Amino acid sequence: MSVLTEFQRLYRENLLGHAYLCIGDPLAEGKAFSAELAAMLLSEGKPEEERVKMKHRVDARLHPDVHWVEPRGKLRQIKVEDVQLTLKRIHEKSFEGGWKLVVFLSAERLNPSSGNKLLKSLEEPPPKTLILLVSDSPEQLLDTLRSRCQTVHLPRALAEDAPWRRGLVELLCVGPPRNLRARLERAAQFRDFFEVAARYQLDLEDAEASEEEPDEDVEKARMSDARRKMQRAVMVAVEEWYRDVMVCKQVPEPAQLRYESERAVLQQQAEKLPMHAIEKIISNIRTASRRMTGNLPVQVVLEEYVF
Repeated sequence: MSVLTEFQRLYRENLLGHAYLCIGDPLAEGKAFSAELAAMLLSEGKPEEERVKMKHRVDARLHPDVHWVEPRGKLRQIKVEDVQLTLKRIHEKSFEGGWKLVVFLSAERLNPSSGNKLLKSLEEPPPKTLILLVSDSPEQLLDTLRSRCQTVHLPRALAEDAPWRRGLVELLCVGPPRNLRARLERAAQFRDFFEVAARYQLDLEDAEASEEEPDEDVEKARMSDARRKMQRAVMVAVEEWYRDVMVCKQVPEPAQLRYESERAVLQQQAEKLPMHAIEKIISNIRTASRRMTGNLPVQVVLEEYVF
């Protein structure tokens, strides 16, 4: 059963909560799920063509009863005034007489003041109002916010069109390193790749941010945040690659792969690697991803955990 189908069931059985923490990439599965859920609630009971039209309106952010809140400015924060304006709107009458939804994308960017401002509405929201906090870093949310939301883990979506994906595939096609020298080279390649991906992420944010005077300390903080997010996104994509290798090891001609265009390379790697080695690589990926969230240098982590 999909997450959306489960929400539809909860709605029909009058069991839908009023606030959910949706764990996933805000710019990928988080945004897509929020739009689908909004379209489902706002078109419930109507023909399918109405749901499709509603989805287009929500995606284009043209529906007056769906409020999107995102980080802004060079600090990429959700500020108190953003929350105040949103709360004012959701306490007003619905424009179309149905549900009202608020979607906080990258909810971990709520600062303490704006987060505390949101608390009361999480506890006592207006009728027929749904609040979604979407984040891929839920550990950075205020404990008081997390405790007032039901948690949903969104299925991960591989960033098929991400500009950095082609470069990552080129790295993965080489296969895991076989000796110490190859391991050191591989670690350096991934370290440099993270930097390129993080810089691209900042360029995307700058394209949407208002013009402000650059500040060296702010830029360092933003780069650190972008680096952390891209490390997580890249490691998810790496794990998906080796899961495809595992599938190829288990099934000679699998029906579908996440990296379908690289099927031949995946099958070659599956032939060379024993199953226990593939399982070890996937374990290494997960461990390295966790350790990179700490204070250890990325190079050190990558040299220790081979993939």
